[in-house]
Amino acid sequence: MSYLRSDHEKAAFRRVYYPGTNVYVNKLGIRDAAELEAIERELTAERAEQGFPRSAHFRSYDGFRAIHRQLFRDLYSWAGKERRYTTGRGSIPFAVPEHIGPWMQQQFNALARDDYLVGLTLDAFAEAAARYVSEINAAHPFIDGNGRTQRFWLRMLADNAGFDLTLRETDRKRWNDASRDGFMQSDHAPMAALLKKRLKPR
Repeated sequence: MSYLRSDHEKAAFRRVYYPGTNVYVNKLGIRDAAELEAIERELTAERAEQGFPRSAHFRSYDGFRAIHRQLFRDLYSWAGKERRYTTGRGSIPFAVPEHIGPWMQQQFNALARDDYLVGLTLDAFAEAAARYVSEINAAHPFIDGNGRTQRFWLRMLADNAGFDLTLRETDRKRWNDASRDGFMQSDHAPMAALLKKRLKPR
């Protein structure tokens, strides 16, 4: 990968995959990419249906990491842990490993100052939440599963602010496109538009 900056990062990257493959080392020993993806979807859905522990919440970076850990704990040793090598989208890298923690802490400090977006109108909530989603996406703290973690976190944030957020399976491409626009072009409008369509006041 062109993003890898040091021998340390290259070694960290190699440890994530089975040699000569693009398959993540996993607790079940699955070495087929399609099979692993299917099992991952199944297991993360089961964990989500079970509910999240008290440690998994929207208020802090620790809570955010606990959401990821709950979703992926059955498969990966790195569930809930920051990635240790640089990755990115296109020619643009996400946050380098040593900047992930400080950047994420900065976002949650700002979110606390914003009172977790409580008291906003639906449109204002969607616009503010879209900005936070983009900033968190820029950090991309985990090897994989960042989008899923963000969506569960966002549902918790919306619930606390008095909204129901229902993202559909058919929204996946729109979410991914909006995330890309937010990251690569600093354009939060597509994500805000998606959230406005899927939020409902309680």
